[in-house]
Amino acid sequence: MMLRQIVHSYGRQHAIRMRLLNLQSLKNRGADLSPDVLKHLDRTTSTVSPPVICRRILQGRRGDVFNIIDFSRISRVSLEITYHELIRYSRHNLPIDLGLLEDDATLRSLPIELLTQLEVPVLTLQEADVYEIHSPRSTGTLHFRNQGSGNDWVWVQAGTEEMYGALRGRLLAKLVALLKIRDPRSEDTVRQVAGVQLLTPVNSGRLLNLHGLVTVQMSEDTRGFTIVDI
Repeated sequence: MMLRQIVHSYGRQHAIRMRLLNLQSLKNRGADLSPDVLKHLDRTTSTVSPPVICRRILQGRRGDVFNIIDFSRISRVSLEITYHELIRYSRHNLPIDLGLLEDDATLRSLPIELLTQLEVPVLTLQEADVYEIHSPRSTGTLHFRNQGSGNDWVWVQAGTEEMYGALRGRLLAKLVALLKIRDPRSEDTVRQVAGVQLLTPVNSGRLLNLHGLVTVQMSEDTRGFTIVDI
């Protein structure tokens, strides 16, 4: 019962927050709002700072993961694969002077957090500054809402818009993990990344004449685990 009340309360808070953001956006564009609404907006925005909506925010930290060894145990992704992906990610995505140290001892003790939800602000259709929050989840091997594990499907920008045909550089992927990685040389440096299982497009992503859609399949890469930026 308590859990249901908490979920209901969070849903109401979320709806109120989005309503206030949309009303504020309408006010900024000079919309004809009633005096009561304007008064309420002025009172609300003077006491509560609006959340930053242009950032993707990780939520739902798990309390049983503190390093790579914990992550490997919980996610069932081997240490060898995890090390390999961390090194590949560091070499391809980080400046040389900020790259991860690649020795096993350092990687093994690398401070990380495992989270279960990502809040993504998405522009409302035909609006310039009105957002909705989409919340893809990754519960790993844990059950979600008394059912199977909740690992959502997401789009990953895997290349330029000239790649993968109609997909324009994007690939469909299944979330495996949502991670915060802390640099042991600087505790202020935190990287938000996702572990995903990428699908690959058939026929280079070109539309099939049969149904006018793109067909995808599981990657031939048997690792089944790729680290990407959030």
